[in-house]
Amino acid sequence: MEKITRMTLEGISAEIGISRTTIYKVLKGKGNVSERTRELVMEALEKYHYVENKNARNLALNRQYTIGYSGFRSKSANYFSPKVRKGIDRAVKEFGDDGLNVILSEFDVEKPWQQMEDVEKMLEQGVRCFVLAFSHKQVIEKILCRLRNQGCRVVLLSRDFEKEDDQSSNYYVGVDYYRSGLLAAELLGKMLPEKGKIFIPVTGEYHNNQDIQARLKGFLEKIKEYAGCQILPVVHDLSEKEAVYREICGCIEREPELNGIFDLTYQLDIVARALRERGREDIKLVGFDLFKEIEQEVADSVIDAVVYQELSRQAYLGMKLLFEEMCYGVYQEKKKFYSKLEIVTSGNLCYFKGEW
Repeated sequence: MEKITRMTLEGISAEIGISRTTIYKVLKGKGNVSERTRELVMEALEKYHYVENKNARNLALNRQYTIGYSGFRSKSANYFSPKVRKGIDRAVKEFGDDGLNVILSEFDVEKPWQQMEDVEKMLEQGVRCFVLAFSHKQVIEKILCRLRNQGCRVVLLSRDFEKEDDQSSNYYVGVDYYRSGLLAAELLGKMLPEKGKIFIPVTGEYHNNQDIQARLKGFLEKIKEYAGCQILPVVHDLSEKEAVYREICGCIEREPELNGIFDLTYQLDIVARALRERGREDIKLVGFDLFKEIEQEVADSVIDAVVYQELSRQAYLGMKLLFEEMCYGVYQEKKKFYSKLEIVTSGNLCYFKGEW
């Protein structure tokens, strides 16, 4: 497990070999400090994201407010972890002087039971507030039951967990997945003003993932408004890259009049590669999430549009909600916080570059 805390002036001083007094002089713009020393100090302050503490009450009282984060690492969604960490770093930068620190752990998405073990270790360390990103329904159900019995506060990040009898007061910070499916259908429907055949390849996670199910449901309901669009039989259980590639190529061969693809494999880079290599870049392709591997495909309009939400903002908000409860006693009546959905195309890609 990794502990994330703000770098103090003492820590920066030890790191760059310049006294705390000298660093303080640079901060206040007072005293005789050489220009070279001033430059070194300013570079270090920027590197370690130091923000001068205007209210050091909690720091002086040595109060700390610890939040445990447990999330997954995934080869097929390798952008997830870095973006979450970016949001956590922002929260620590903003609230670190008031005592926020984060214990961070990540598990292999193919070994979801590791998350239960990580949460247990955090409980042993006295952690009672958690931000959780999960990949396995049965595992998270057990974890939430355990945390509820311990009186813990929880933010579910990016993916929600709901039961008909669920009376928990957990927060959810993420996407309205049903609405994102509606939006994807509207995009693709308007891209196909004439009659068109649409293919929907779906990941194997569909059967145990209510969010993917909600996206497909929203899409299928909305696309009915576009009378000219014909939905081909949905193909499920496409998890491996080779399987995704083969299925896209096979559909292109079977359906010479294929006009659109709504991707729910979450492997847009593989789908786009199949379109390029088969010379069918005319097929409209819409999917979700923006990451480095598909940047060029979006720029070239092989991928015509992605529905996107900034994951780092979600992680930051999850940390902020729990910290404000612990430190300031601020409780939110609202329990679900939905991210704003963005539409990214070649025309506005420049505004999103570098966010991954």
